[in-house]
Amino acid sequence: MARDRATTITPSSNTTSGTSTPSTESSLMLSDILEPASPFEDLFGSTSSPQLGAPQQTAQLSPVKPPQDLPPIMSAPVTLRSFSGETDDNVQPGEFLKTFRHFTTSARITDDDLIITSFGDHLKYGSPADDWFAELTSTKQTWKEVETAFLQRFPPVEKAKRTETELERELCELRLKTEDLGKKEKYAGEEVYTHVIFAEKALSLAKQAKISTGSNSIWKVRDELPDIIRQKVKETYPTWTEFCAAIKGVEMAHIRDGVKKYQKEKEEKEKTEAAIASLQRLHLQGQRRLPAAPTSSVSNISQTQQSSTLGGQRNNTPQSNSTNTNAYTGPSSGQGNLPRPAPSPITEAD
Repeated sequence: MARDRATTITPSSNTTSGTSTPSTESSLMLSDILEPASPFEDLFGSTSSPQLGAPQQTAQLSPVKPPQDLPPIMSAPVTLRSFSGETDDNVQPGEFLKTFRHFTTSARITDDDLIITSFGDHLKYGSPADDWFAELTSTKQTWKEVETAFLQRFPPVEKAKRTETELERELCELRLKTEDLGKKEKYAGEEVYTHVIFAEKALSLAKQAKISTGSNSIWKVRDELPDIIRQKVKETYPTWTEFCAAIKGVEMAHIRDGVKKYQKEKEEKEKTEAAIASLQRLHLQGQRRLPAAPTSSVSNISQTQQSSTLGGQRNNTPQSNSTNTNAYTGPSSGQGNLPRPAPSPITEAD
C-alpha cells in the first residue's frame, strides 16, 4: 500500500540564507489538491510525482492562429429575385439593385470581379438585361462602372406620390371607432392599443403632409374622435406632435369605463328600438284584420224606398204624342213636367 507522503517527508528550512522556504510537505499537499494522485499509482508506479528539489517548469501555450480562407458568414438569408428588364417585370430596377447590395454585404463579397459575376448571374437568361450585360462586361472593369451603367440603361421607375393636400385630406378622414377602443392590434410587429395606433398614423400623415410642426386641421380630427377620447384631449394644440401625444396618453382605465358605459347605453337603445318596432308591427296587423263597417237595415230600407219613388216618378211622367210648337207649353218648355190647367170651354163666339 502506498505510504502517506505527509507523514514520511518532513519539512526542511534553509538556515544559511536566513530565509525560510516552503516545506516539501506543504508543496506536495498543495499539488495533491490540484492534481490528485492516480489510483493506479501503487500498481504501476508514480508517473506524475515531481522530483524533489527540481525546478518546476510551466508549459508555454502558443497562441492559436485563426484558420485562413474561411467561407463568408452570412448574417441572414437574402432573397434576391432575378431581374429581366421587361416592362411587365414585377421587380423594379431600384429595388433589384438595393437588394443586390444587401446580398453582397451579407455575403462579404468585396472583390469587384466576383460582384460583377454575381450580378450577371442574377439577371434572367435571355432577357433584355442579360443581353445588355453581355455587351457591357467587355468594356466595364469595376463594379461602380457597372452599377452606373445599369441605372442609365434601366432607370428606377418613379412611383406616384400623393400631394400634400391629398395627405392632409386623408388625415382628416382618419377615424377611430368607439367599438375598437380598448382593443389591441398588430402594428409594427407589436401588439398595440388602437388609440395609440391611430395617433401614430395621424402623426405620420401629418409629417408627410409637412404640417406636423403646426396646428392645421387638428380641430377637424379632434371633432371626429370618440367622445371617450375627446373628454381627455383639449381642443387646441400648438403642434401635431403634442396633439398625438395627448391621444396616446389617455389612461386605459378611463377608456375601459367609457367603453362599458357606451356598450350599456347601446344595448338599452337597441332594446327600445326593438320594442317600438314590435308595437308598430302589431298595429299594422290589427288594421289589416278589422272588417268593413256594416250598414243598418233602416238605412237599407230608406235607400230602397228612395230609389223606388224616383223610379216611379220617372215612369209616370205623361208622354205627349202631339207635336206642340209652343215654346211655353211643350215638353221641353220651361214649364217642364208641372201639371197644366184644363183648357177653357169653346163658346159661341169662337
